[in-house]
Amino acid sequence: MKILQINAVYGFASTGIIVKDIENLLVNNGHTSYVAYQSAINPPKNSYKIGNKLDWKLHAVYSRLLGKQAYASKLATKELINYIKSIAPDIVHFHNLHSNYINFNMLCDYLAKSKIPVVITMHDCWFFTGKCTHYAAVKCDKWQTTCGNCPQNKNEQPSLFLDSTSKVLKDRTNRLNKLNNLTLVGCSKWIAGEAEKSLIKNAEIQVVYNGVDTSVFTPHESNFRKDNNIENDFVILGMANKWCLDINKNAVNKIIEENQDSKIVIVGCNDEQKNSFKQYENVICLGFIKDRNELADVYSSSDVFVNLTHADTLPTVNMESICCGTPVITYNCCGSPELIDGDSGFVVEENDVKSLLQKIMQIKENPLQFNVKDKQEKFDKNTCYNKYLDIYNQLLKADEV
Repeated sequence: MKILQINAVYGFASTGIIVKDIENLLVNNGHTSYVAYQSAINPPKNSYKIGNKLDWKLHAVYSRLLGKQAYASKLATKELINYIKSIAPDIVHFHNLHSNYINFNMLCDYLAKSKIPVVITMHDCWFFTGKCTHYAAVKCDKWQTTCGNCPQNKNEQPSLFLDSTSKVLKDRTNRLNKLNNLTLVGCSKWIAGEAEKSLIKNAEIQVVYNGVDTSVFTPHESNFRKDNNIENDFVILGMANKWCLDINKNAVNKIIEENQDSKIVIVGCNDEQKNSFKQYENVICLGFIKDRNELADVYSSSDVFVNLTHADTLPTVNMESICCGTPVITYNCCGSPELIDGDSGFVVEENDVKSLLQKIMQIKENPLQFNVKDKQEKFDKNTCYNKYLDIYNQLLKADEV
């Protein structure tokens, strides 16, 4: 079979690595893989670059002014459609299309007319809302009926003048409902459940976790503790993109203050964030770590990973930490808690700082023991992505009927 994946990126970032992993799986099983992308690192032979920098910038301006992302890039999308015609894929697989590079309505109209089966991996909520990728933090459920008066209109994918969310939601769901053979794949049970509440009614909904490379993310020895002079310390790990949010300021300060006898490692800090933690002797700020082997060193060297997320479809960081043998404490939000079994960590309610501190202390006094091998089998990328082959085969069989 011939599969075309479309994503904003290829070969880097979370979704770009997922696309590459699925491509490798297809090729290794004797299938033909194509990838269409906006940006890529070492793109494969069967690949197509969508648009150019000028088009992306004009699209971004259009989106910023009118609040209608994925409505511009008409020429680039027309050329993409010509590419699709030339390769004649059996299935088109959408990943992230919200990066100002594609005209969603045009693409869906063509796919509906040509009756090509479509798979959509919902890495976030964009496909069934009028704008946002996540709404959990603002507790919005307007997308279930009609958007409008968007509480995130000036924040997420900000629109300077218009709130077009009502029209966008109508256009988007109408297009998706016209597709002949559509499968929505939630990368968590949570988002699959949310999609069931949406206005998209003409779709099969399944769940496939985003897997991790368990040959990299596995318990191992490294020089990380020695290099940072923390060989005998209890190490609490956090990620800057969550820990440095204003909403988490109180929780972070409490964690630092209540754990003076421990070391707190925060990964992904920029210079400004590093400066904000300079006053604390027990905090080690690291920059963004691109190398996954180096990141695995940090996980494996930590005693607990604390994920202060308020909006995450499926935090890959939770799986990476657990596969490295490090338990996770997370907020009870979106898809994050479903990754935590009873023995691999704890789930606390959002902003319940008291419970958060108690669970850190509990792990400090009684380290959690769990079967890492069992977790790796559950989260291994090959185990997870093989399910896509099943979905593709199911769609092709249905298409033949």
